Formats: sequence, C-alpha cells, structure tokens
Amino acid sequence: MKKYSVYFLLALVAIGTISIMAFKPQDKKAFSSQGSYIMVEIYEFPTHQEKGIHIHYGNGKREFVPFKSFTLENHDDNGDITINAINKLVSEGYEIESTCSGLTDAGMLTKLFMRKR
Repeated sequence: MKKYSVYFLLALVAIGTISIMAFKPQDKKAFSSQGSYIMVEIYEFPTHQEKGIHIHYGNGKREFVPFKSFTLENHDDNGDITINAINKLVSEGYEIESTCSGLTDAGMLTKLFMRKR
C-alpha cells in the first residue's frame, strides 16, 4: 500500500510540473516583437461635436480627421475620408487586428484595433 502511495505522489508531482511548464507565460521579448497597437474610433454621430475619425497612437498622441456634415451629398465623401484614413495607416505598416461597432438612434461608433507589423 505504501508503494502505491509513493507512485501516486510522484505522478501528481509530474503532472503538476508539466502543467506549470505548459502554462508558463511568454517572455517580454515575444510580446514586444509583435508590434505596437493603435485604436481607431469612427464616430458617425451627426450631432457629435467631433464626428469623424479619431486615431489613438498611445502616450497621449492622437490624430483627428473630421467628417463633412451628414447630408446625402456628403455620403460618398465621408466614405472616402474613412477609406483614406485606413489606407494611410496600412501604408505606415499597420494591419487591422479586430473591429467592433455599435448602432444607436443617434448614430454609429466603430472601433478598429490595428497593429504595426
């Protein structure tokens, strides 16, 4: 019986060691080599004072690209403003990682999370 207890204890130690090694966090070099993230917020709220594209680079650096007024005549122009802003970031080496958006009666907010490769 004592023999089985020793084997059982050794098995638990082995499983615990393997589990700890399997879930070991990556080192900081691996995270820093993945690139820098930015957040792009697209405010399509006609009544919002700063309707347009807000690009957040981090460390307090922000860029704002305003939309034209939300009228039928400016619909295509505002679409071009959005595409031009995204294409500018792609030309700087950023790629879209994920997106999310929400729609209300007042308008739509879209967020893009981009990473520099």
